Amino acid sequence: MVLLLHNHEIRGLMVLGEYIDAVEGGYRDFGSGAGAAFPRENLWIKGEKRDSHKGGHLPEGSKASFKFKAGLLPGLGGAGVNAYTAGLPGGLETFMFLFDTDSGALAAILEVMYLSWLKTAAVSALATRHLAPPDSSVLALFGTGRHARSQLYGVKHVADIQRVQAYSRDPVKQRAFCERMSAELNIEVLPAASPAEALREADIVTAITNSPTPVFAGADLPDKPLHINGLGAHYPWVREIDSQTVKRSRVFVDVLQQGISENGELVIPMAEGLIDSDHVVGDLGGLAAGAVAGRVPDTKWTLFLSGGTGIDDVAVARRLYQKAKQRGIGTEFQFNQPYEFEL
Repeated sequence: MVLLLHNHEIRGLMVLGEYIDAVEGGYRDFGSGAGAAFPRENLWIKGEKRDSHKGGHLPEGSKASFKFKAGLLPGLGGAGVNAYTAGLPGGLETFMFLFDTDSGALAAILEVMYLSWLKTAAVSALATRHLAPPDSSVLALFGTGRHARSQLYGVKHVADIQRVQAYSRDPVKQRAFCERMSAELNIEVLPAASPAEALREADIVTAITNSPTPVFAGADLPDKPLHINGLGAHYPWVREIDSQTVKRSRVFVDVLQQGISENGELVIPMAEGLIDSDHVVGDLGGLAAGAVAGRVPDTKWTLFLSGGTGIDDVAVARRLYQKAKQRGIGTEFQFNQPYEFEL
């Protein structure tokens, strides 16, 4: 029997801490050499982009894309493919096909929008746990959308954040976000008038926007130990973090092969000759498995770049599937009905 899980059924199956634990287990399996990842592929849908097409940062001559990424985590008993369309009038349509690596059977099909919201926060929370300076208490947050909310919860889960300085290009959304998050988390969440003001005294910086250009200047970063998460668009021709920041940071990605090929934060300065691929110290798998050191004594800035991978997809989907089975949530249906190879 295959289990079908909708977004509304996934909500409430796990709390954020369980998402972080699931992601950590998946990357540990990958970092130990047992797991494997298939980097994201973008297949471009040719045509003229119109106002009804909601995807941004497309190459010229394309109106949307079909994407897929995959992961294998035998230590967790799962493998899967996340396939989705982006940019068409219907918005983002994304589904996960989860297989059992012991039986080989298709175990579940999951809608992904809700789980991805918390999974993305869990990935940066895990990186922050490994890379942020001890006793970090001030967060500079760039972006005030739906993902910024879960990102704030994620960082707060792993660091004792007491003050947030949030910057957005939309002052109305910025003000509403700060008021809401101050009330929800009972901490100071303050609107910053400029990127430089958001960065003042920050210990951790998180950028989660759809901007195609850097959202702050590296010259404005505090001259002290801090950690930066860059989590926006993942195309090689766009970036949230400038070359100066990348060059001066100890850099990590989620999965090495995917991160180096698709993050504009790396592709652009490599093309400029400012860094090479060896500038990336390691990936989240290496950190989770203890195979690579995160923050070392002479480190000032650490930078983590992520666009989401098949590893975190499978790790979270596998845990959600197990929880759903235990609680009797979801709809079961059957494939592999009897048939014969006859014309």
